Amino acid sequence: MRILYVTRHFNHSGYLILKRLVEEQFNIVGVLFHDDDDPLRDDLYRETYTQDYFKLSAQYGFEPLKTLESEEAFAKSNGLNCLYFKSIKSDAFYNALQDLGPDIIVLGGGWHELLPERVYSYPRLGCINTHPSLLPEFRGTSITRWQIKYGVRQSGSSIHYVNDMFDTGAVLAQKKIVLGDYHTVTPQELFYKLGALGASMMPELLRRIDEAQAILPTLSVSHNEAYYSYFKKWTWNEDQLIVDWTRPLRNIHYFILSCTQEDYKYLGPIFYINKTKYFIRKTKLHPKDVMSIEVKGSGLVYVELPNGNVGLTSEVSDDVLELVQIQVYANSLKHEHIAFNPSEMLNPLLNTPFTNE
Repeated sequence: MRILYVTRHFNHSGYLILKRLVEEQFNIVGVLFHDDDDPLRDDLYRETYTQDYFKLSAQYGFEPLKTLESEEAFAKSNGLNCLYFKSIKSDAFYNALQDLGPDIIVLGGGWHELLPERVYSYPRLGCINTHPSLLPEFRGTSITRWQIKYGVRQSGSSIHYVNDMFDTGAVLAQKKIVLGDYHTVTPQELFYKLGALGASMMPELLRRIDEAQAILPTLSVSHNEAYYSYFKKWTWNEDQLIVDWTRPLRNIHYFILSCTQEDYKYLGPIFYINKTKYFIRKTKLHPKDVMSIEVKGSGLVYVELPNGNVGLTSEVSDDVLELVQIQVYANSLKHEHIAFNPSEMLNPLLNTPFTNE
């Protein structure tokens, strides 16, 4: 079975699935990449960038979550035929597709355009896509970020046939992972987990398709209908990043977690302490009944946690929000302030009301 593999550059899922297919010796007749000018595609630049990135991580206190494994470099090192096009809708690509003659197209790491019908209907065994959610939940983009924001307790990876809309094709395979009630899984970590899950599913599915030499029957799937809509690309507008402290602490924690970025040059959730504006970069959520913490009143109060850190809770809340890391606000793309644990700064405020001003 002749496979045309399609992926974006520097995509967790795209890299992991391609690696798995190569390891299991599938017949990959071409790997399609976007013909862009990303400097990270250059091996020497990427090596220097990676070293600098990890140094900045240690200096400024962010987790090094950026994807730096190159599908393109991996494909070249394994002697695969690499194709480069700016648009999958172009006649030039369609001519190349006909010359290549794949039996199936596998989108392992997505593509930046909706595939036209003449492309996804060309291979006799179909065109399949991996998606980091339990479809039909969370169609669209920035999907792991949206899932974290909404505090889902489980997620998963889906492989589906491609049709004329994003992420609406019939589902061929699906697996779940459990996140739980008090997790700290970032959007990037969730995407990596789901990429690995997709990579574990893909070889078996491709073998089934190859054995059948036909379009396979699909699954009937049903999940939480509240998440069946299309989710748009995440935006970083400041007015959307102000923390709403009237919300339950659980919602606030997962909103903060969903805003995790690969470095701290980005805007983030905004709040105030003593008239100073901060980004709140990391929190943890704990059940209050196991923390042996008691407070009076419906408003939020600064409390000391058993580990010495400072958190927020109220008499009516079931949870405690641990304030792990904050950063002085800066509306720029420069590293201006080091992120820090605010416990020492907040100790004088213990057992006093939180005012966010």
